[in-house]
Amino acid sequence: MTTSLQLRSDIALLNKRMSADIRKLFHQSSDDTLTALRDLLPSVIDGYGPVAASIAADWYDTYREQAGAPKRFTAIPGDIADSGTQALIGWATATATNDQTFEGFILAGSQRRMANFSRLTVTGSSTADPSARGWQRVGVGECDFCAMLLGRGAVYSEATADFAAHDNCHCGAEPVFD
Repeated sequence: MTTSLQLRSDIALLNKRMSADIRKLFHQSSDDTLTALRDLLPSVIDGYGPVAASIAADWYDTYREQAGAPKRFTAIPGDIADSGTQALIGWATATATNDQTFEGFILAGSQRRMANFSRLTVTGSSTADPSARGWQRVGVGECDFCAMLLGRGAVYSEATADFAAHDNCHCGAEPVFD
């Protein structure tokens, strides 16, 4: 059976590819880097985000079928109108103390924004799916915040329950079927 670990691994691999593309923007001169980020980073994230959503939708449909969910449903790929890329650039510019830290902030923030497309696909589909009770957070709890949320074992069934994530968060969502 496919597992949420497989989805998280696929999204991590996609992040490696996206990070390689973003790193190319840092090979500009320092004056050009900020301009390149402002001009191009939104299209990088908005290019990889829908791929993450598509991967998650395919995974959801397979997971659902293997779980034996009785009613018909097809996953709904998550769409994020504004991934907050310009805000990320502004925050990283104001917060970073050196070029290495700046690049790290951009890469970590980009990872969260791209992964959110996948998370939204699973959480949104889980709350819309008539056979699902909702969704739960899955992962290994790499930080205290994630460990605390994972420890709750909660199943969220409301469309208003957002997936709380931080930069470099590798947690995901998994549908819960009866």
